[in-house]
Amino acid sequence: MDLSKLGEALTGEEVTGENVLAAFVLVAVGLFLAWLTRRWSRRLLKRVDNHSEPLIAFAARVLQVLIVAVFVGWALTTLGADIGWLTLMVVVAVFIFVLAARPIVEGLGAGAALTTRAAFSVGDEIAVDDTVGEVIDITSRTTVIRKRDGRNVHIPNVEMLDKTVTVYTAGEERRSSVEVIVEFGTDLDRVRNVIRTPLAEIDGIDRLGSIRSKVVASGIELSIRFWHAPGIQAGNDARDAAIPAILGALADANIGVAPPADIAIVEHHQPSAP
Repeated sequence: MDLSKLGEALTGEEVTGENVLAAFVLVAVGLFLAWLTRRWSRRLLKRVDNHSEPLIAFAARVLQVLIVAVFVGWALTTLGADIGWLTLMVVVAVFIFVLAARPIVEGLGAGAALTTRAAFSVGDEIAVDDTVGEVIDITSRTTVIRKRDGRNVHIPNVEMLDKTVTVYTAGEERRSSVEVIVEFGTDLDRVRNVIRTPLAEIDGIDRLGSIRSKVVASGIELSIRFWHAPGIQAGNDARDAAIPAILGALADANIGVAPPADIAIVEHHQPSAP
């Protein structure tokens, strides 16, 4: 094969055997460096946490493509080819990679912020908007919350940073309350004493808080506060046990309970026949 004629046909310049050999060497070196980059990235992925894996893997792929592109372009230059078009393609490829990496980088940054700050972590029970449940995982892109009905909700980490998050398990105890309305003229000191006795005997209630009162349209509203374990289920169990205990104690003491102001009893009279 006459390399000079082949070179003139492809590049317009004479190509020698040395040029072809140099091009092959450059391509081989590029492929070898790309392989080393892949091997290095695999070793590095074993040492980093799950949140950094996607970013490192993505960066390794970009670096491999750029290495191969540079050495192929260098090889073509050795053969006398004009690689202006290749340079343009590399620039376009880098731009596309940057655009594709943006959501990954944002998700990784948000995931890192969620895992490093002390707001909440895996195992905490939280509320985000209408979603209430246990945090079972914080991935590189989403926070996974298991609701009480067993469904998993995936919320993007970028959105989690802008949300108001209520953490139920932030402390060793959490306070709940039950509201009861008693009739006007009721001895409030006696009511407090009547209520405290049964609440103190409930296992799910660690200690009693204050009992606050205020006047409403239908009577005197008492906010009965008590402390229990921080979990959501513990709060539900404590309230479920407190309500019948409170109502039963009031009934035994002949203390009248008034209906809420937004409940109205309407007597419906059927029109008499003519």
